[in-house]
Amino acid sequence: MRDDYKMKTATQKVSVEVEQEVAKLLASMEKYSKISQSELANTALKRFISQHKDFLPPEDRK
Repeated sequence: MRDDYKMKTATQKVSVEVEQEVAKLLASMEKYSKISQSELANTALKRFISQHKDFLPPEDRK
């Protein structure tokens, strides 16, 4: 399961703002799990996207 968090393809930096509590929890998750904030956020966003394809334009829905 922990291998699911590894980023296996090219990466790109993005800048986002999150609520302060989310940032604190993300930092706590990183410290406890030893999985980087980038890997945790990447996995969370991929899961969100897979469940919310209606936010995507039709040509990007896979």
